Amino acid sequence: MNRVFKLIAVATILCGVGLMAVILIATDWSRSAVFRIKPAKTTAPAKPASYVVSMSPMGAVRFEHEPRRIVTQDANYNDMLVAVRREEKLIATGYPGNFFDGFYAQLSGVQVSLDPQRLTYLSAAGGMFDKELLYSLRADVHHIDPLQLARSRGWSRADVEEIARNVGPFFANRYSRENSYPGHEPYEYYTAWELADKVAQVYRQPQRIARLKEIYDKMVHDIAARLPPPGKRPRIGLVFYSKGRFTPYSLTRGGFGQAQYRDVGARDAFAEIQATTYGGGGGTGVALDVEGLLALNPDVLIVPFAIYPASQSATSRSSYEELLKLKNDPLAQRLTAFRKGQVYPGGTPLQGPIFHLFQIEMAAKQIYPDIFGPYRNNQQYPLQEQLFDRVRVANILKGEAGEEHGHP
Repeated sequence: MNRVFKLIAVATILCGVGLMAVILIATDWSRSAVFRIKPAKTTAPAKPASYVVSMSPMGAVRFEHEPRRIVTQDANYNDMLVAVRREEKLIATGYPGNFFDGFYAQLSGVQVSLDPQRLTYLSAAGGMFDKELLYSLRADVHHIDPLQLARSRGWSRADVEEIARNVGPFFANRYSRENSYPGHEPYEYYTAWELADKVAQVYRQPQRIARLKEIYDKMVHDIAARLPPPGKRPRIGLVFYSKGRFTPYSLTRGGFGQAQYRDVGARDAFAEIQATTYGGGGGTGVALDVEGLLALNPDVLIVPFAIYPASQSATSRSSYEELLKLKNDPLAQRLTAFRKGQVYPGGTPLQGPIFHLFQIEMAAKQIYPDIFGPYRNNQQYPLQEQLFDRVRVANILKGEAGEEHGHP
């Protein structure tokens, strides 16, 4: 009897051990199975980090992302957009007459996506625009100087802050064009290249501007090495001509608007009357007749803005063409510029980095044709007459390494 109980006890123990083993195995498999089918953790896409770019007069401007819809006022910002290859994002600009593509056409393989026909023009409604237009455009950034809005359109600080808060920030510096902000607020002036670098930071492309400036630095250095002494350089008269009267522009003013003339060491024919020239003292200047211009007798006459085609909103080309007709005027024929055949269409003061390169070359040829070769109205120069490397510029704009050069 005791033996039977012992056998039952042993069997019970063995069964218990087996059952425990089964339970442990099952438990271990279950844990393993749960581990294998556990779904992988998913993470939401990281939100692009915001960034800040600082420029006078706005100060620090925060961007939540790179702007995808862009509004400009002045054409130099359009040229900056081409330089950083964001021009296709432009939806509105200031004036329909401020387009010239002759420079871009010199850059082989570069396709510029600026279609004047698809843009909205801020100046279309009698030269004015209001907040409602900016609301409707829904831009991510407005390359318009807020202090320019205050002076020319009567905007208040509250108006600017409203659009910046509800639509998109303002980011522009207008008065570096002549270094002549007429207000009392603190205002910093920038060169054309400093301004382009600030704008390029908005689009995360400052390296393009830096590489274009290397080309600029080399060209200006090479031109300076070939210039005659200052006292032997031609005297340059920038003029606007209309109905027998000449409005003179002085080269003595600062800013990027006339930087190409400073870069080629030009002498100002109107230096002695600079206070009465256009913009002198903030005015429109005192117009000269032919006798008054003859008394100053510039060696070279240049009409600013005349590189643009003539249109209803861009009259400088018409002014230049009217000026050319004076070559048959007995009194005007006495002007040195007419006798030497050095009456030219001028470039635009609204120059971004690409325009600036071409307009330095343009000014050098107009002022010193015996040194740098003659100016050609069609902008078509053979390789040996070019003053900077167009292939390298094109490569920079195309995002290539830029090591291939058209000439030394």
